[in-house]
Amino acid sequence: MDLLALAKDIADRVEEEASAAKVPVTVTVIDVHGNSVLQHRMNGALAFSMLISHRKAYTAALTQQRTSDLFELVQPGKELFHLMSQDSFCAMGGGAPLVHDGVVVGGLGISGGTVAQDIGILEAALQPRRHELQKSL
Repeated sequence: MDLLALAKDIADRVEEEASAAKVPVTVTVIDVHGNSVLQHRMNGALAFSMLISHRKAYTAALTQQRTSDLFELVQPGKELFHLMSQDSFCAMGGGAPLVHDGVVVGGLGISGGTVAQDIGILEAALQPRRHELQKSL
């Protein structure tokens, strides 16, 4: 599996969805060890979205969970509260593990819009494309 090719395809999908929503974002893809594979900042995306998208990708890859699913678990008194004391983790929605053939191969992070916009762009970008669905039928 070529992770860079997958990352480029995901980045194209993210940019397509973000452009349609008129929300400039940064997309980051990392491998399962937390190493950057690709980071793409659209024109107009805020500079800090680069840091946040990386943290979302890192968190999703290392926990193998969507960052939006972690939010409740990192609140004070909850089981993963201390996770948030680590600089590289982020429990804001917009991050997801990248899965290939049933195995987590990396993490994806999107930042630049509201949390709801980032999640919407993420979900749309991860949907199989129509031609991919036809191949699998």
